[in-house]
Amino acid sequence: HGENEGMGVTSISQMLKNEEFQKLMDEVRERKDEQPALELGKQLSEEDTEYPLITRCNSLVGEIDEEMLNIHRFVRDIYAKKFPELESIVVNPLDYLQVVQRIGNTKDLTTVDFSDLLPNTAVMAITVTASMTTGTTLPTLELEKVTVACDEAFSLNDCKRDVLLYLESRMSGLAPNLSALLGAALAARLITAAGGLLNLARMPAQNIMLVGSQKKALLGMSMSSYHTQGIIMMSDLILITPMQFRNRAVKLVAGKCGLAARVDSFHESPLGQVGTQLREKILQSLTKAQEPAPARQKKALPPPEDRPRAKRGGKRHRRIKEKYGQTEFRKLVNRVKFGLDPEDNIYTEEWGLGVPFFEGKPPPLRNARVSKERQMQQQIKAQKRQRTAAAAANRDSGLSSSLAFTPVQGIELANPNAARKAPEVGEKYFSNSAGFVNLRAVQG
Repeated sequence: HGENEGMGVTSISQMLKNEEFQKLMDEVRERKDEQPALELGKQLSEEDTEYPLITRCNSLVGEIDEEMLNIHRFVRDIYAKKFPELESIVVNPLDYLQVVQRIGNTKDLTTVDFSDLLPNTAVMAITVTASMTTGTTLPTLELEKVTVACDEAFSLNDCKRDVLLYLESRMSGLAPNLSALLGAALAARLITAAGGLLNLARMPAQNIMLVGSQKKALLGMSMSSYHTQGIIMMSDLILITPMQFRNRAVKLVAGKCGLAARVDSFHESPLGQVGTQLREKILQSLTKAQEPAPARQKKALPPPEDRPRAKRGGKRHRRIKEKYGQTEFRKLVNRVKFGLDPEDNIYTEEWGLGVPFFEGKPPPLRNARVSKERQMQQQIKAQKRQRTAAAAANRDSGLSSSLAFTPVQGIELANPNAARKAPEVGEKYFSNSAGFVNLRAVQG
């Protein structure tokens, strides 16, 4: 930066004082409104007389940006004495210089209008912060330096805009496919930010997404204070996409930009057919991604197989079938006639069978008779057990009773003396009190 303290404030930017830069800008301004005289189906090549100027303009845009950053640092260092918090609120260098030029040494910022420069949230943040700032008023000389530096930065920005307009008019001949994909203006900015068409063609897709990225201030209810945004985010293909599909759109556009730049670097498809096809593919892919999921359809069951399956035969199979197969007797047993009450059959209980039913004949009557006899035997045995228990009870306690409870007859009086002691072995024939036995009387 050059300034002369003795003769007042002079030019801050060295680029504006450069004669080569001024001649280059004059040539660009002359040619930006002219259309290239290219034949149909031809593309600008390295042998063309205008190609060196286009290549120089690609690098010139980067040089202009660097010079504007230097001016921004110069102004920031001086103006930090007046408003040190402004740098953190307005991040973009050009916006910062415009705000500084409008504020100057004004103390009450409510009288300054920033509505055409910044969003309402940033204007409110500047106004509130300025009321609490610790900065002091700048001297007149320093304020003049700041004003001159801002004017030079705006002049450089105009030069940059003229260069981009010139490149935009030459995009149809330089990069027809990339222009068909992104548009001439955005393609010119992308090529200049990448440093030329060849550099862009050599870049991977993930780097193309970040070409020309700048920190964008997010004030208000944002989750982070800054957001990095590349030039490719200004594409209409990305802006028309809903927010939930925007990441997918950025990846698609960045990948197709790399393909289009490689096609243009090899001077193929000079009419831009490849770029048009790539744009259509991106639109189709995004449209398909935004379609709702198809409704789930009911799948029909497969038709049953009616044809008979092959069955195994042979001697071994027949033996197994005879061994484990169902016998004729089991088939007869399984035939149950409906409407008849089942009856117990003591002869078939061991087999685990129910009512036998042979050829529809009723069960034999002897089964019922036998079952009644068996019930009578059980009742007699129960009576004997009750009587024995009553006789064996201890009668010394005074709680014993001569009543015996039987399941058939109910309450029954039992004689405790009736239960006599069984004679010992040999007492019947060898007892001293036993008499002679008359066998004839017994047999008679």
